[in-house]
Amino acid sequence: MSGPHFIGLKLGVVLLALVLILRVRRRLLVRVRGLGWRRLAIGCGAASTLFYVAWILYLGGTMPSVTVAYNWNMAWLALDAFEALAALLTAVFLFRNSTLAVLTATAFSTSLCIDALFDVTTAQQGPPLLTAVLEAVLVELPFAALSAVLAAKLLAATAHGNNSSPGLDR
Repeated sequence: MSGPHFIGLKLGVVLLALVLILRVRRRLLVRVRGLGWRRLAIGCGAASTLFYVAWILYLGGTMPSVTVAYNWNMAWLALDAFEALAALLTAVFLFRNSTLAVLTATAFSTSLCIDALFDVTTAQQGPPLLTAVLEAVLVELPFAALSAVLAAKLLAATAHGNNSSPGLDR
């Protein structure tokens, strides 16, 4: 996307953010000062959320519903390759009893959810949409859920200092 209205919107969002920061800076500085990186991360998360709400509303009203996408096949191949790599690394890290399996299992779960979302939302009406929904419901989302549960169990085991057993048999 480009054009003067697009650039104008981005500048407008940045200016709005600056105005809001300047208006609440004293209260914000008092709360953040001395409380460490966690408060700053919470503030950044909240600001990012506000930005994305405005951005999504803007894009929803301006983006075309049909477009030509170049390298479409490469985008899907790259996503599937990322999923395969995340699954492989999760298996390797589990075999090595590494806490890094939490990260790769989470990445695998997230990428499967993204894959299901884009499969369904980009499918044509009729049989392609039915196939995408069935694949999402029967394959991608169940594996995503299992991988998320695995990541949560591994994280809980790590948090309890139980690195010798990943907590999968509980």
